[in-house]
Amino acid sequence: MHQNLQATTDYIKKKIGDFEPEIGIILGTGLGGLVEDIEILNSLMYSNIPNFPISTLEFHSG
Repeated sequence: MHQNLQATTDYIKKKIGDFEPEIGIILGTGLGGLVEDIEILNSLMYSNIPNFPISTLEFHSG
């Protein structure tokens, strides 16, 4: 489990580099439209993060 956590944090740190967010937002089902109303400085695709669960819904974009 510790190795999985380390792989996940290493991936996130590599992707964001020196970026230090003040706020992080994780959107759930039905909240994707919020991205049209905010400035996005950095983003990670949930499906690309190692050891994160994969959506099993066909119509779900996550």
